[in-house]
Order: sequence, then structure tokens, then C-alpha cells
Amino acid sequence: MYLCTKMKKKFVVFGLLLLLGSQAQGQIKSLQDSLDAARITAVREKMRNTTQTGLMRMDAKELKSGVAVFGTPDVIKKLQMLPGVAAGNELMSGLYVHGGDGNDNLFLLDGIPLYNISHFGGLFSSFNTDVIDNLDFYKSGFPARYGGRLSSVVDVETREGDMEKYHGSVSLGLIDGRLQVEGPIIKGKTSFNLGLRRSWMEAISIPAIWYANRRNGEDQTVGGGYSMSDINARITHRFSPGHTLNACFYTGSDNLRASQEEKLRDEESHSGNNLMKIGVKWGSLTASLSDKYEFSKKLRTKNVLYYSQSSSDTGYEFSFWTWNEGDRITSMNDSDKAYVRELGLRSDWDWYPNNYHHVRYGLSAQYHWYHSGRSFVSSTPGMDGEPILSEDSEATGYRSLEPALYAEDEIFLRYNLTVNLGLRYALFKTGSKLYHSPEPRVAFKWLIHNSLSAKLSYTRMSQFAHLVSAVYMDLPSNSWMPSTDSARPMVSEQVAGGLYFTPHKYWKIHLEGWYKTMNHLLAYNGSNTFTPPLTEWEKSFTEGRGRSYGMELEATYSTGKLSLTAYYTLSWTWRRFEELYNDWYPDRNDNRHKINLVASWHFTPNWSLFANWNYHSGNRITFPSHYIMEGSRRFLYDAPYNTRLPAYHRLDLGIDFNKTFRNGHSLGVNLSIYNAYNHLNASLAFLETREDGTFYGMAYGLIPIIPTITATYKF
Repeated sequence: MYLCTKMKKKFVVFGLLLLLGSQAQGQIKSLQDSLDAARITAVREKMRNTTQTGLMRMDAKELKSGVAVFGTPDVIKKLQMLPGVAAGNELMSGLYVHGGDGNDNLFLLDGIPLYNISHFGGLFSSFNTDVIDNLDFYKSGFPARYGGRLSSVVDVETREGDMEKYHGSVSLGLIDGRLQVEGPIIKGKTSFNLGLRRSWMEAISIPAIWYANRRNGEDQTVGGGYSMSDINARITHRFSPGHTLNACFYTGSDNLRASQEEKLRDEESHSGNNLMKIGVKWGSLTASLSDKYEFSKKLRTKNVLYYSQSSSDTGYEFSFWTWNEGDRITSMNDSDKAYVRELGLRSDWDWYPNNYHHVRYGLSAQYHWYHSGRSFVSSTPGMDGEPILSEDSEATGYRSLEPALYAEDEIFLRYNLTVNLGLRYALFKTGSKLYHSPEPRVAFKWLIHNSLSAKLSYTRMSQFAHLVSAVYMDLPSNSWMPSTDSARPMVSEQVAGGLYFTPHKYWKIHLEGWYKTMNHLLAYNGSNTFTPPLTEWEKSFTEGRGRSYGMELEATYSTGKLSLTAYYTLSWTWRRFEELYNDWYPDRNDNRHKINLVASWHFTPNWSLFANWNYHSGNRITFPSHYIMEGSRRFLYDAPYNTRLPAYHRLDLGIDFNKTFRNGHSLGVNLSIYNAYNHLNASLAFLETREDGTFYGMAYGLIPIIPTITATYKF
């Protein structure tokens, strides 16, 4: 009788929904939105309730919502909002985690390491949110299955294509356009997911170049352009519910060209041409084949074979010639090429021997090719009219092997106490040098109460690859080099712990702290140049240490429609390089305080509002503290990074509109305003001179308010 009554109630509810028509449609849409929000909350809480500290998980919906700078949702800019992360230069894709140097983050795309993760010099990242399924971001408490970098892990997984029907999306932004298509190849068995992205800044620059050439006249001509593109592709085949094969491919490229030709004339009617050309190309390519097989509910494996490549080609050409003196030509040509290639194999296993253990173990092997080369050729006219050639070139290359083994066990000691014990053991062989690195990992979780838990972790990480750069900028001319006899692997050790409190279903409060040490760091110590020497490059770098410590606070209030989050970071980051300074000094990204306020309001089923307010203590620079007179002024410095720039703050606003049509297609429009109150934050600083001869520092802002609009059509 009770069952019949329950069934009758279900039919009554169903009938009422049919009668309500469009009103019911709106209610269903509202219910779907609530379910989406609930899914995000559930996924996030599930990840935070794991044993590891410092873990954040985001899904595709969260990555694509909110403010989109230049109309492109960006993974790295989402991560920059989180506590414990510094962004470095404004608008760039820098990621400085817990005092890291920015080149010590492990970026994985479908399990494949990426060495270059930015487009357009760092304005946005290489990750296309249209094809991403989820992202795991670790700042501490790294599981033993991850290794090779010191500071963080960004593990991005693309989405398998739909096995049953075709659909996709088209997006048009301020500087790029995107196309995503997925569907079955063999229905129920094989699917594909394809994402394309292409900039049209080259088309935008055409009228600007035309106007500049028209204004300059015949005596000066400029040219050039910039283009960016990337492709993500994934094919999935299911042999059975427990056996899946995936083939993944990614390629991304940037191409920048600039030229200027100037005609010169003097009073004696001598004439000549002055020509300058710059060409820069850089990009990445990855390909992988992975096989997932489930032997039983207690044992499954994933095996991956992959190839990853990052390369750059920078060229500079200058020439000057005169016609009145017998075609006397002076020219210079500079070319820089660099690449890193990696062939890898991974085998990961999951074993559930009983209800109290979850064992993960596996092995990996990576074979690396590192190469950097530079050539310079100049030609100057001699006394007899014949050109005098001068050539200079240098190149260096390394091959290395990096095998590793790992094992970790998630042990449920009691209903409220969990421990994760892990060990990773890595070897690195390059030339005649062999390094080995044992890396223990330990993490504890104590469920004090249903709404309160505590965590503690210890991790040791090693990094065998160094980014060789003479400036703190993400330039294509930067080169990756392996550890050698005189450039030892970098090592970090980190202790982290925290309290995680859920006092109410709408509230979450998380408090974490960390202490981290870094050894065998490298700092450039050569002459002022954009490109350091390549042969014996180690002599241009000095070895030192680093340490970082602080606390992070996150407080979130979320009802599904309204979400308010406050992030606060209090941190200290220090460096010590004996050849530069004989004591500890603050790092350039030592931002003492960082506050991020994030709000979203889904006030109707079709409309959403977003707001982000960002504040942090200013970055640091090195300014002279004294000067002495030795014919002319000679500046002296009391310590590196002895001056802090003004505090940084800005407000970003966004609004989303989404309309679903009767055929199931939808149209979405995002309007975003970066730096809404147009505050020019300090990007550069120079030493200025007063009329009385004294000096003062002057900071300059470069990034104004930037409004953008993006339209997305889903079919």
C-alpha cells in the first residue's frame, strides 16, 4: 500500500510538470543549475577531504566561468587567484607557488609533461578550457606518483568525446576564436574530442600597419604581425567497460614578425637604406597512447607511452647599405635556436587488497634531448670594397635518462584517522654523471569531528632540469638544460598542515600553513644580456638556497546561487646566494600580504554576475642605496631586492548570459572588464634625478582598464 501511494505521488508530480509548460522548463533549468553547482561543491569537498594537504580540484564549468581576460578563459589565471600563489608580472602566466621560481612547476596534459605553457609571451596559457574535463593542483603534500619539479603540480585531464551524439561549440573573443567538436566514431565504442584555437591579432594589425606606413611616407616602412594557434585532439576506444584506449595529441605555436626599413639621405645627396627584421617562433607538441585495464574491482592499471617537445627559433637581422659609394653594405645576423624533447613511458597500478588499504605503485622512464645553439654573422666593407666577414657560434647539447619508481599506500587506521605513506626513487644519468634521489612522502588526516579535520604532510622533491635565462621574463630564447657535474639537481623539502572546518552547510573555512626549504637553486650572475652563454653555461650561474613559510586562509559562503570566497595569504620568501650577498635577502616575489575576494551570483537561470578583487604587497626590485664619485657617479647596492614597489590592487567584473533554445542549442555571452576602476599598478621603476642632483625612484603603470566580450554558441 505504501509503495502504491508513493508511485501515485510521482505520477502527480510528473503530470503537474507537463501542465505547467514553460514554467516547468524554467524550473528544470534552475534545478540543473543547482545540480551543476552541487557537483562542483561535491567534487571540491571530496578532494579536500583526501589525506593530502594543499590540493585544489576544478572541473570544466568552474574553469570557464567568471572573468575572461581578452575573452579567453585561462587556467593559469584561475590558479593565480588561489592562496599561496604569486603571479609575478601583471597579465603574465607566471605561477610562483610557496616561494618557487616559476620554472619549478610540473605541468601535465593528459599525463604528459609540458615545458612551454604560455602563448603571446605569457598573456594566456596553452590550456584550452573547451576540452578540459578537470584539473588537480597541488601546492604541498605531493603524492609519490608525482616528481620532477619542486613547487607544484598542475595535472590537467582532457575530456573523452561523447559516445552517443555529436555536439560542440564555437566561441569568438577579442583576440582569438575557438571551435570544439566531439561525438562518436563508432557509436558506443569509439569517440573523438577536437579543440581548435586561433588568434586573429594579425588581421587586427594590418590596418594599424597600413596607417603607420601612410603617416611615415616613403622614407619609413614597417611590417609584421603575430599569430597563435593550438590543437587538442583525443580519440577514445572502449574494448569493454573495464578496458579503454586513449590517443591524445596537442600542438601549439606562436609566430611573431616585425620589420622596419628606413631610407636615409644627407645634405651631400648620399642615400642608403637601414633595414631591421625580427622573427620569433616557438611552440610545443605532445602525443600519447594510454591503455587503461581493470583486472578486477581490486586491481587496475594505466600504461602510457608519450612524446613531448618544446622548441624556439629567434632571429634578428640588421643591414645598412649606401648606393653612392659602390653599394657598401654592412649587415648583422643573429640566430638562436633551442629545443627540449622527451620520450617517456609510465606504468601506474592501483590495488585495493582490503577495505583498509589503497596501494598505488608504478614506474616511469624518460629520455631527454636538450639542445641550444646560437650563431652571429656580420659583414662590413673593407678598404678595397670587399666585405669582411665575422662569424661566431656556440652550441651545446645533452642527452639524459631519468627512470623512477614509486609506491604509496593510503591506510585507513581507524574511521577517523588516515595516513598516506609513499616513497619515490629517481635516477638521473647525463654524460658520465649519475644522480640518485630518494623522495619520502608522508601525509596524515585526522577527522576530529564530522565538521572538522586536521592534516599534516611532509614531502621531498627533486628537479633535474634548469631553465637557463638571463632575465626574469618568459622569453622564447630561454633554454632548458639538465643537471651536470657543476649544476646539481635542485631539492626541496616542505612541511604543511592545516585545519578544515565546515560549521554549516553554506560555510567552509580552511586554514593551512607551510615551511619549505630549497637547495641548489641557480641565479644568473653574468653580464647584462637577454641571452646567457650556452657553452659552459654553468659558469654564468651561481648556486644558492631558498626558504619560504607562511599561512593561507580560505573562507567560503555558498548557497548554490550566491558564492562568496575570501583568500588571504601571509608569507615570507627568502634567498641566499653567497656570491651575490652574504646573508638572506627577500625574493623579488616576496609579497607579504595577498588578499583575493571572489563573488558570483546566479540571480536568474540565464544571468550571472562575477567580481574579483585582488590585492597584494608590491613586488621587490633592486635600487642603488649609495653612490661614489669616480670621475662620474658609480652606484652601490646594499642588498638585492632592497626596495618594494607600491601595493598592487585591481577589480575585475564579469557578467554571463546564457540562453537555451528549443532545439537544445544555446548561446552564451560573457562581458568582462579587467581592472574596472583603471588603477595603473606599478610595472616598471626607474631612478630619476632632481634638479638639485639628488635621486628618487619613480614607478610606472602600463595596464589600463580592458573590456572584452565573448560569444559562445553550443550545438
